[in-house]
Amino acid sequence: MAYNFIDVQEVGAVLVLTMDDAPTRNSIGEEMAGELNQEIDRLEASSELRALVLTGRDPSFCSGANVKRMDDANRSREEEPPLPAGVKPWDVLDQRWADMPDAVEEGAEEIDGVRFIPLRLHELQKPSIAAVNGYAMGLGMGIALSCDIRIASEKIGMSEMFIRRGLIPADGSCWQLPRLIGLGNTMMLQYTGDILSADEAYRLGIVNKVTPHEELMDTTLELAKRVADGATYSMALIKKLVQQSLYVDFAESLRLAGPAQDIARRTEDHKEGVRAFVEKRRPSFVGR
Repeated sequence: MAYNFIDVQEVGAVLVLTMDDAPTRNSIGEEMAGELNQEIDRLEASSELRALVLTGRDPSFCSGANVKRMDDANRSREEEPPLPAGVKPWDVLDQRWADMPDAVEEGAEEIDGVRFIPLRLHELQKPSIAAVNGYAMGLGMGIALSCDIRIASEKIGMSEMFIRRGLIPADGSCWQLPRLIGLGNTMMLQYTGDILSADEAYRLGIVNKVTPHEELMDTTLELAKRVADGATYSMALIKKLVQQSLYVDFAESLRLAGPAQDIARRTEDHKEGVRAFVEKRRPSFVGR
């Protein structure tokens, strides 16, 4: 299928999605989000495609949400009453939270449809790798953080840019970053909106590896093919167990691992892995 805002390639069992909107440096709007969702749907339904690589058209990975559309939205909301004077921000927020419905519907407004892309990647049950080829700003950084692994070009810049627009990170990075780099580092990035270099992002643990720019896709695809050739059903179980373990103590994590291991033992890949070991050969996994 031909798309307007993304490029799609299949490299063996790896689906490569490239965000591609040169005039906006690959900013993400409703249309691009819709195209990404269609391809993620296809990936999830496919037995042949077993891993995802997400990147951007040079020189940017994703410049974030479309700021021009934010300005258009602000103009349409000029009649809204101002925030109450003399009321502390937390009190205003607590009241809004109290008034929220039990569940927020995806796509309630355009920016919601866009900012649910990180959640979609977070919940993807196949391995995902972000090949961060250039600037990943605001929501663009959140999208990279939502992939399982991040490999970065030495030319990247990453920023929690929201504060420079008077906004907050509503893309999930308030959940992601403290778990990845701790509270102090998170507050530093989100209060300042400073742009991280590749070396700084690697030092903090935000990216897993830094490569020369011209080697980025070769390095990423080498890893993606290796992962896609692996026991990807068990990888899905690993991802779920790791995510659940963020909320529980060590003993509970071990308890949750029991059923996960029982399921893994029932897979064709487990049986193949054992046979290959006994027969002293390389296993041929099928992802189920």
